Amino acid sequence: MENSEDTVAADPDQWDGVDSALAGAIFDAAVDAIMVINARGILQAANRATEQTFGFSADELLGKNISMLMPAPHAEAHDGYLDNYCAGGERKVIGIGREVMGRRKDGVCFPLHLSVGEFQRDGQRLFVGICHDISERRKFTERIAFLAAYDGLTGCANRHEFIQGLAMAMEACEVSGRQLAVLFIDLDGFKQINDNHGHRVGDRLLKLAAERFQKSLRDGDMLGRVGGDEFVASIMLESGAETAERVAARLIEALKEPFVIDTRVLSVSASIGISLYPDHGQSADEVMNEADIAMYQAKVEGGACIRLFDQALRERSERVYRLLSRLRKAISLDQFELHYQLQFDMQTLQPCGMEALLRWRDGSNGLVAPDQFIPVAQEYGLMPAIGRWVIRRACRDNAALIEAGLMDVAVAVNICAPLFSEAGFVALVRQTLRDSGLPAERLELEITEDVAMNASAQVLQTSVELHEAGVRLAMDDFGVGFSSLGRLKQLRFDKLKIDRSFVSGLPGNPSDQAIIQAILGIAQGLGMRTVAEGVETEAQLALLQEGGCSQGQGFWFARPMPLAELIEWLRARR
Repeated sequence: MENSEDTVAADPDQWDGVDSALAGAIFDAAVDAIMVINARGILQAANRATEQTFGFSADELLGKNISMLMPAPHAEAHDGYLDNYCAGGERKVIGIGREVMGRRKDGVCFPLHLSVGEFQRDGQRLFVGICHDISERRKFTERIAFLAAYDGLTGCANRHEFIQGLAMAMEACEVSGRQLAVLFIDLDGFKQINDNHGHRVGDRLLKLAAERFQKSLRDGDMLGRVGGDEFVASIMLESGAETAERVAARLIEALKEPFVIDTRVLSVSASIGISLYPDHGQSADEVMNEADIAMYQAKVEGGACIRLFDQALRERSERVYRLLSRLRKAISLDQFELHYQLQFDMQTLQPCGMEALLRWRDGSNGLVAPDQFIPVAQEYGLMPAIGRWVIRRACRDNAALIEAGLMDVAVAVNICAPLFSEAGFVALVRQTLRDSGLPAERLELEITEDVAMNASAQVLQTSVELHEAGVRLAMDDFGVGFSSLGRLKQLRFDKLKIDRSFVSGLPGNPSDQAIIQAILGIAQGLGMRTVAEGVETEAQLALLQEGGCSQGQGFWFARPMPLAELIEWLRARR
């Protein structure tokens, strides 16, 4: 076969005839690098893929030792290995595919899959090597291995890897007699950032927070991410719990500087729980769990603080889990009931609405106060299921009151953030109204300011569809959070409920008076009605009437009543 620019061969005349022409074409068209060397390691032939893979030209390759394509020390050992093999030595590569390192002309080393075969031609012993660049495959394999042990977003150890590392650290403590601490870190306010600005911004904040945490830890400390906004750190102690508390304080301090993401200035804090090994547990899972319990206590106390585990926290945690177990059973056994607190027109003092208030009658345990079980239901994601039940029962009860001719007003139902944000929430409301026969204008849904300020498209879409369906929308506990007036108008609220914390200070507290007057002015300007919660004295009533408040509810008017008692109350008034 005649030599050409497309064929690299030391002796092209060695290929003769049609078969050799076909073989040469295949040789040169192969996508893998193919090289032929003699018994001294000198390159006799190489295809174009070899030039592309290693970056050498044909002139630079042919007649040179194959070791030029190998990194040290493999290059230095190659000739000796080849001599030993040719002399009948140990067979390590011939006929066996394996991964090796290659070296390009620019000096960069890269992984190859190499297969070597041996053949005889014209009495000459030759070797053919076929190699394929596996850099991308190696990167993919390493990425899979990394993701199996580390969090892909932050680079922190994942739960499995952290627990394994923690167990090894605990074994080292047994040998050295030292103590170890686990810090369970939960970001305060992260959920609101995720809801208001989207998961992309939330993910970037998590990554930046992890970087700050890593810089605040010492060499040898380990950081892991075990949940959405939950991190853990294990640290060897030098002087008991004081060391752990100092490190935890540095982690909290690391979050003091606001995060700037896409021109947004965002702030989060952290609640941190600390547990010690061996004082608080004998296994990695136990020590992690105790730190989690301590973190939850820090959360309950307002966040942005550090709590060290003690047995009282364990007992409290066990009480919460027992309550949670009973609460889950209550959902399946339909142990909830609604009490209704009437709302009154501030001028006529006649009932003009009512609010459905959730109660739990827990078998032999009796009636459980809402402040005992609702926070647990919210913490463990049970409120959406309970909320669906409340809507159905409230609509059914109100439809019965209207049909009986006892009272024809709207019933207000509190809706938790997760339920209001569900894509199918409006469909649930529409179906409930159809099933109960309650007119849409006789249902009022109350949401809190944190739901209203959620920037997600779903919240806005839900509010628009509810308005189109004729369902009223009220903002509960107005004034205790941070509300945008533009958002109030955008979501088309019908009513603002003035939080009882402002009403309780009337008439003697000038600040509460000023706040209430401001709320009443906002509502009037936006065309919304107002309801004052917690009206308990005639003096409070008089001041609210004078200020132009539309409606009120509280013990001065009527206490919450179960449906049967409410029916009797209404019949007595007639």
